[in-house]
Amino acid sequence: MIWSAVIVLASLWTLKVEVPRLRKEKLYKELWVFLIAISISALVSVAVSLQLLLLNPLELIAYLFRPMGKMITTLLT
Repeated sequence: MIWSAVIVLASLWTLKVEVPRLRKEKLYKELWVFLIAISISALVSVAVSLQLLLLNPLELIAYLFRPMGKMITTLLT
């Protein structure tokens, strides 16, 4: 639980440092990308620190491409 708080505080500190600079320089697209990236990374980091079950993205990719692999195998044999 402490690590979750540390992750959130580090993310907030990073936001406090970076957001004003990006707004001052009017880098709005970069600001949105930064906000999305730090939000995703903070959420995943908190989930890992709380030992929640996270799905492996490679399993999804394998599930999606398995039928194509079987089709190619049948065509080549």
